[in-house]
Amino acid sequence: MHVKRVIIFGGTTEGKKVAAFLEREACPYFYSTKTKIDFQAGKYGIYRYGAFTTDTLIDFCEEHAIQLIIHASHPFAEELHQTIYKASLRLNIPVIRFERTYPERLSNELIRYFSSYPEVIRHLLDNNIQQVLALTGVQTIEKLKPYWQTHPTFFRILPRESSVDIAKQSGFPKENLILSFPSEDMQHELDVIKKYHIKAVITKESGDSGFLSTKINVALELNIPLFIIQRCELPVSFITVKQEKELAVAIFKTEIFSPVERIKGNT
Repeated sequence: MHVKRVIIFGGTTEGKKVAAFLEREACPYFYSTKTKIDFQAGKYGIYRYGAFTTDTLIDFCEEHAIQLIIHASHPFAEELHQTIYKASLRLNIPVIRFERTYPERLSNELIRYFSSYPEVIRHLLDNNIQQVLALTGVQTIEKLKPYWQTHPTFFRILPRESSVDIAKQSGFPKENLILSFPSEDMQHELDVIKKYHIKAVITKESGDSGFLSTKINVALELNIPLFIIQRCELPVSFITVKQEKELAVAIFKTEIFSPVERIKGNT
C-alpha cells in the first residue's frame, strides 16, 4: 500500500497540471478544494473537499503522513495562503507554490491597479463612475456593496445555483447578474461590454489563467478604464515555481520520491 505523502490544493488549471504530473510519476496524492467540484482523480489520487483551518490541516497531514504541500489554488485565496503557511511552519513541511503567469503590469491611464476593494470603491465614488462591470467573482459582491448599492453595477458570475444564491443573500439585483464563464475570446468580451453599455470594468490580477491579458486588450480597444485588484504577496517560505519543469525539480528536491522514482522522474 502506498502512503499518501502529498496534498495538492487545487481547483485551478494549475492544480490539474500538478495532479497530471503526479499521476505520470505514480506518486500518491490528495487533491483538495474548498467546495465540491467535478474532479476525477486518477489511479494515484484521492479527491477531498471542504475548508481547512490551521488545526484541521495539521491533523490531516499528521494522519496521512503528508510530507509535501503543493499549493496550486487561486492567487486570491488569502485565507488558504495563511492556513497553509501556519500549518507548514508547525509541521516543518515544505510548500511548493505552483504559480500561474501574469502579464507585465502596464503604465497606462486606462489600466489602474489597486491594493484593496475599499481603495477602488473610493476611486469609483470620487470620480462618479457609473455602469460598472465587475469580473471579480461572486465572493466579492459583498465587498463591493458600498458602491453597487447606489450605482448601476453588473456582476458576471459562474452559472451555478450556488453562485446565484450567494448573490441573492447579498441583496444584489438578480437582473444585473451575467451568468457565464470567463473567456479568452476577445470578441465575446467586447460583445458583453457593448451589450450592457459598460463604462468601466473591475477585475482581479488573476493572471493568464484568468484571461487577464484579454481583459486588458478589451479595455484598450474600447477606451474604457480597467481597475485591477492586485494579488496578495505570498509567504516567503513558499517555494515558487511557474513551469512544469521547475515543478519537477522542486518536487524531486524535497526527496519524497525514492531513488528509483527520482530516476524515473528525470528521464
